[in-house]
Amino acid sequence: MPYQIMFIDKTTKLQHHVQLLLIRLNIKNKDWIVFAKIYVTNQNDLKRIKLISTDDPYLLSIHYCNREVYIAENGSDSEGYIRTPGYPHFYVGDECRWKLRVNPEQKIRVTLLDVSLRSIGPFENECTDYVSVEDSNGDILLSTCEQVDLPSRLTSATDTMDILVEARSKGAFPKRGVLLHYKSIGCVTLPAPSNGYLVYRNEDVAHYMCNVNFVFEDTLQRARVVWCYNDNRWNETLPSCIEEAASKVAGNDSAPESPDKDTKLPHNEANMIVDIVIPSLLIAALFIGNAFIVLIIYKYRKRKTEDLEDEFNTIPLSVNGAHSAGNAV
Repeated sequence: MPYQIMFIDKTTKLQHHVQLLLIRLNIKNKDWIVFAKIYVTNQNDLKRIKLISTDDPYLLSIHYCNREVYIAENGSDSEGYIRTPGYPHFYVGDECRWKLRVNPEQKIRVTLLDVSLRSIGPFENECTDYVSVEDSNGDILLSTCEQVDLPSRLTSATDTMDILVEARSKGAFPKRGVLLHYKSIGCVTLPAPSNGYLVYRNEDVAHYMCNVNFVFEDTLQRARVVWCYNDNRWNETLPSCIEEAASKVAGNDSAPESPDKDTKLPHNEANMIVDIVIPSLLIAALFIGNAFIVLIIYKYRKRKTEDLEDEFNTIPLSVNGAHSAGNAV
């Protein structure tokens, strides 16, 4: 197991930053490489150091050249380390290749933890010794002999990646060599359930549906969305799709009998009330309301017409009366 050392830095006036340190120690006659990722804040200056033994076969599993590595989809075999022969004491003038493969639906992420090679000399124009990371589509993700900003993460666009450390220097060179970490990235698509199909998926989620008249047996719903976690696992598995009618029967059989069972409406009758009776009542109410409004308008107009006729008949009678009076005089 790797050791963890935690301590408090009393230094003041420190700025916010993250830094990776590389230290070589010797504990109990073992060489240790210390990767110290330091988080510094003004409130709590806490530094965490993680020690990884270079002799640990589980953490640094590959140290032979010219190997092809198939990385598992998930679990402990989905990641590991690669180091050049002799790391961290020296590296030898040789060509080391590693081909990394994952499931065709996944990608590969390589993290360079330490690059210590012979740099370009004063009378040289290019690196004599270098490390190169190349995607299977021909893209060169990295090629350098210099110490890169660590940790440097490179992600492939395909399911295969080639790593080359070429040392053209003669003999053993007093540099550490190369140490890197690899990991498979992404979840492999779950097979569609029986009587169901995959609608859509991306790097984070996948959407599944059951066929028409089928539902998932646990949720009794047609649709289901699953999420991909960082450990390349989905948050849940896919149950089978069952017929909707069978799910209703199973639900009725499993439901406990209620004392007021006879007072409750059956499911079909309740649906009929919602779908037919209530809309019919609303339509009837609208018709009655419209008829009532029309009746009021009709009575109002009829009364208005009668008032006009009475006024028209009254005016001529008063005029005739006036003429009669004049003739009498």
